[in-house]
Amino acid sequence: MTPRLVMFDLDGTLIDSRSGIEHSLRLTLKEFNVAMEEGHDFTWCIGGSLWTIFEHYLQTSDVHTIDSAVAKYRHIYRDGPMFEYKVYQGVPEALMELSALGSKIVVATAKAHEYAREVVSTTPFALVVAHVYGSEFDGTNVAKRDLIHHILKEENFEPDGVLMVGDRHHDVDGALANGVGTIGAAYGYGTRDELHRAVAIIDAASDLVDCVQHLRLEPR
Repeated sequence: MTPRLVMFDLDGTLIDSRSGIEHSLRLTLKEFNVAMEEGHDFTWCIGGSLWTIFEHYLQTSDVHTIDSAVAKYRHIYRDGPMFEYKVYQGVPEALMELSALGSKIVVATAKAHEYAREVVSTTPFALVVAHVYGSEFDGTNVAKRDLIHHILKEENFEPDGVLMVGDRHHDVDGALANGVGTIGAAYGYGTRDELHRAVAIIDAASDLVDCVQHLRLEPR
């Protein structure tokens, strides 16, 4: 059964944005006198809360300091690195086919919606995305469970017949908290282990449509 609404995570699901995110994190941390080794793995940061990320790297719970780091990161990211991305192979075709089959396509990202909309507008799949939902600058809806709840309310959809596609446990956990089934995108930044609660897991975006058409939408 083709779902009536499909929510897609952005980073690691629709686009490979590692370069721009890591670039911005390194420059931000340098501003706060935190030097990172050349090969440091920032994978865990992608798709997560900036507040959590900077609380970890700055080793502080001081709200003013963390807020300052988030603001600095956003300034750096907005100045150019946010456009350092590649669209995953097969994504435009998959979204277009799902849309043709009758599914409404929206983006659900922890990224600030103002930035996310700019990024999506430059992609080859922009025309099939009905809405781009993200967090507010004050951190509202940065948690996927809150964002998905907000989207269901805004789009006026019940969880039955709605699907979330994402590459991290944030996506799976947030969807399940709202009674929404999930397809895990194992080609992104997450591991198959952290996606194990998804209804199904795909290894390439080109597998998405076939997977959607053959799965049951009841979440685990």
